[in-house]
Amino acid sequence: MTTIYIDESGHSGDMINSGKGYDFKGQPYFALAGVGLEDGHDWEGRISELRSRHRIPPGELKSKSLTSKPKFSAEVIAALLDQEAPLFVELVDKRYFICTSITSFQLLAPCLGYPESMELNFLKNTVADFLHFHASERVLDTFIASCLAPEDATLRASFAGLREMATQPTYEGAAVQIAQGVAHMVEVAEAEYCELCDSQSESWLRFLPPPDLNKHAKQVWMLPNLTSFTSIYARMNRYYGRRLAGIRLVHDQQFEVESILRQGKATAEHLGSTMELPYTPQSDYRFEEEAALEFSQSHETVGVQLADVVAGATMRFFRDMDTGASVSPELHGAIMRLISEGDERTGYGLNQVVPTANVRSAGLGAWVLSSRAPKGSR
Repeated sequence: MTTIYIDESGHSGDMINSGKGYDFKGQPYFALAGVGLEDGHDWEGRISELRSRHRIPPGELKSKSLTSKPKFSAEVIAALLDQEAPLFVELVDKRYFICTSITSFQLLAPCLGYPESMELNFLKNTVADFLHFHASERVLDTFIASCLAPEDATLRASFAGLREMATQPTYEGAAVQIAQGVAHMVEVAEAEYCELCDSQSESWLRFLPPPDLNKHAKQVWMLPNLTSFTSIYARMNRYYGRRLAGIRLVHDQQFEVESILRQGKATAEHLGSTMELPYTPQSDYRFEEEAALEFSQSHETVGVQLADVVAGATMRFFRDMDTGASVSPELHGAIMRLISEGDERTGYGLNQVVPTANVRSAGLGAWVLSSRAPKGSR
C-alpha cells in the first residue's frame, strides 16, 4: 500500500491576511508537499542515517529548525527522488494567487459563460501575469474588501479600481494591448452584473470566490492550502490512472481547516459531474475511485515530517532566490532536480503557481500551470 503524506510551509492562513504592503509577513510563497511512501520501505532507518551524518538531534523533524542544515534537506529530497517515491509539490506565489482570483472570479467570471479551453486558460494566465506586475495595492485592497464585505458597493469599487488600472496611459509594448483587453473585460463584467442585479438577489456573489467556513463557522477566503490540496489530489488521480482505492492520504493535523479540506476533497471528487472542468493538463478531476483521508500529528509520523522538509525547503529556495539570499549548492541542485524530473503527463513533480516570467526551469523536464485548481459552483 502507498500512503501520501502531506504537509505545508509558508503560513497556512487565507489571502486576506496579506501583511503590510502585501509582504505576507515575510513569507511570499506557500508550499504544499505530498510525499508517497510504500509499505515495507525502511524510511525511518534511512532518515536516522541522514540525521546521524548531519548531526540532527533526536525529536521531530521540523523544516523551520533545519534552516541551517540545507544539505540535510537536499539529501532528503535526493533520497526520495532516487527511490522514485511519488512526489507532488505545489508552490504558490501569494500575490499571484490573489491575481488569479481576480481574473477567474471578476474579469472572467464563470457566469460570463466563457467555455473552458486551453485558450481560456492561456488568457487567464496572461491576465493574472499582467495584474501581478501592474496592480497597485489599491486594486488588491478593493478586491479583498469586496470579499470581506460582499455587497453592491464593494464590488463596484473593485471594478472601478481595475478599470482605473487598465486605462493608465503609461503602458508600453505588449502591455498596452493587454491593458486594453482588461478594460474591455471590466466593461463586459460590469454589464453582466447590472443585468443580473435586475433578476437575482445578492448577484455580487457571482463575481467573488466562494468562501469556506472553518470549524468556528468563520468565513475564510482564498485558502492556498485548500486549492493546493485539491490540485495534489487531482494530480494523484492522474498519476495513478484514476485508481485511488487503497491509497491513503495522511495530512498534518490542522483542526482549523480539517473540515474544509474534507469538504474540498469531496467537492473535487464530484466536479466532473457538476460543472465544465477547466484545462489542467497535469491533473485529472474525473474521479472514479476515492483515496482515504486521515489526519495525523506530525511528531507521530515520519512521512508527514518528510513532507514538511520538502515543503519547507521548496518554499525557502524560491523565497531566497527572489531576494538574492545565499542558497547552498546542494539545496539548489536538489530543487533543480525536483523541477527537471517533473512530468506533466503523470502529474509528478513540482507545480509552480507563479507568474510565467518567474517560472524556474531546469530544462525540458520542467513544467508549470499557473491556473487555480477549480472550485465547485455555487
